[in-house]
Amino acid sequence: MNLKKETNKKEIKVNGNIIKKIILCIAITICVLILALIAYDRITINNEYYIGEMDLYIPIFVYHDIVNDESEVEFDYMQTTANTFESQINGLKNVGYHFIDYEDLVEYKNGNKKLYKKSCILTFDDGYDGVYENAYPIAKKYEIPFTMFVITENMNTPGCITWEQAKEMKESGLVKIASHSINHPEFTSLSTQEAVENVNKSYEIIEQNLGEDKVKVFTYPYGLHTEEQLQALEEEGYIQNLTDNKINKSKSLNLYGLHRDYPLGDSIYKILLKIMYRSIRYD
Repeated sequence: MNLKKETNKKEIKVNGNIIKKIILCIAITICVLILALIAYDRITINNEYYIGEMDLYIPIFVYHDIVNDESEVEFDYMQTTANTFESQINGLKNVGYHFIDYEDLVEYKNGNKKLYKKSCILTFDDGYDGVYENAYPIAKKYEIPFTMFVITENMNTPGCITWEQAKEMKESGLVKIASHSINHPEFTSLSTQEAVENVNKSYEIIEQNLGEDKVKVFTYPYGLHTEEQLQALEEEGYIQNLTDNKINKSKSLNLYGLHRDYPLGDSIYKILLKIMYRSIRYD
């Protein structure tokens, strides 16, 4: 009986050692694969591609207001501190992201321009003066382009930018001023004709104050829209933003229904994990 027990113990020990070796081999293999992927990513970090050459994931990040510090945060779903914003910019640059604008995206879609393997767009909704005071200096520091979607009726009012500030930012060559409507209505409560008139009028006001832009971009207030409005504004020539936390993919890139997502106060690691998740989740 004792001999049998000893034999069983030896067998268990041997099996245990085999399992440990298998686990160790798997762990080493995973580590090697991760290191290989990281190495490949760094080697190809500045590779550029025409549309159709490689399926790129192109996040468009949406912010609202950039405030000085945590003491000024009233709505964490709308406000990001300047330090967090700068940290996110640095983090994205450090992992290889290149910041582009909508003109680059249009040229890429039309097959006239290459994009870096990792490209992204920065946007700000509503026209808060915190963008001028806090985000704009950071953008100049790192030479980062961004697009600001303004509500034309709110221009020159407390808490929002002035036309003079908008002109200064536009003339820097880094900032595009685009439409977020005249008065921020729920577009699902408007007829298609009313929606088109609203956007056209808002752009008339923008152009009267700032001059014309080659590419016109519109962002729906609250992200609300109808399919008829999407089609009608496409026929008017407007690039259109949705706000649905998805990632744009070059193989299905739709300039008239672009996806955007919120970085809010996320760390760079959380931002990257969300990009990975959404690129798989919405494939």
